[in-house]
Amino acid sequence: MNTPLNRTTREMKINNVVLVTNTLKSLGTATKGELAGNTSLSIATCGAVLNELSLSGEVLALEFEESRGGRPAQRYAYNPDYFSVLSLYAAGSDTSAEIIWSLSSATGETLDQGELLFQPLGLATFYQTLDALLTKYPKVRAIGIGLPGVVGENGTVASCDISLFTGITIVQQLEEKFGIFSQAGNDMNYTAYGFYRNSCAGVSAPVAYIYKPELPCTGCGIVINGKVLHGANNFAGEVSHLPFNYQTLLPDTEEIAQTIVSLAAIINPVTVAISGPKINESQLADILSICHQHIPEKHMPTLIYRHSIRQDYLQGIAELTLQNYNFHRLFEL
Repeated sequence: MNTPLNRTTREMKINNVVLVTNTLKSLGTATKGELAGNTSLSIATCGAVLNELSLSGEVLALEFEESRGGRPAQRYAYNPDYFSVLSLYAAGSDTSAEIIWSLSSATGETLDQGELLFQPLGLATFYQTLDALLTKYPKVRAIGIGLPGVVGENGTVASCDISLFTGITIVQQLEEKFGIFSQAGNDMNYTAYGFYRNSCAGVSAPVAYIYKPELPCTGCGIVINGKVLHGANNFAGEVSHLPFNYQTLLPDTEEIAQTIVSLAAIINPVTVAISGPKINESQLADILSICHQHIPEKHMPTLIYRHSIRQDYLQGIAELTLQNYNFHRLFEL
């Protein structure tokens, strides 16, 4: 979450809340003194923030520590049940599709997850599925949706492999129907971010994720310095438009290798994850061999095979939705 620069007393107060809550989440539990030491805020400021958040239920006041001669210090923890986040993605095509979902806590732990066939294939089915999940989990305060397509900054789907979503102002429709903070994004951007958080957290160098689906439409997501690369209008990563992908039908290993070569020459990633039903781990050696014909070994990224995109994808949706919802409720409401 990008915290705005301090400009007003209100924003200074909110920034203090962000500092305290983020630090409390990272520490697990803490006293006012420990939070002050980790945030550079005064004990009085930390205490005021904790008192306010305890009253709202966002923070839990735990047991007192054993006295060491003075007044015992109380420990605090962020309340994981304060709200929950629903992460959901639709995968497939106009022929066959499925809906994969997970529920996570306010601190990011997975609480439940599942999958179901997307039948009949229509918007009514999609919204009925969401309605059923929201009824089952009434503490959901944010929804994150992943789609195999291009989603604009305003939440409009420019194109999608499941064509019923194309042209839909999906974020606006979700918020109007359910009255809950919603966001939608590209499948590969979410997956790349989830992979980054799972396997490369803290790495500032570029990380990429290539997915080879059953459809002839290879996808790619890119994370640089911990941020998803969207491009000028959310088209970054649409590697199926590279000339060698749409002008000729290359063998899968050749196509993936050419994509990696292109990425190496443009963003020089340190790691590239590869996944999808058209690629298996035994093909990595052939992919590497083709890449080495074009890229010196010292510039080659590490290749990592992922058996499934599911957990990376769901984690990416959950973490980015949680970040954006926290920013929304603190700075935009």
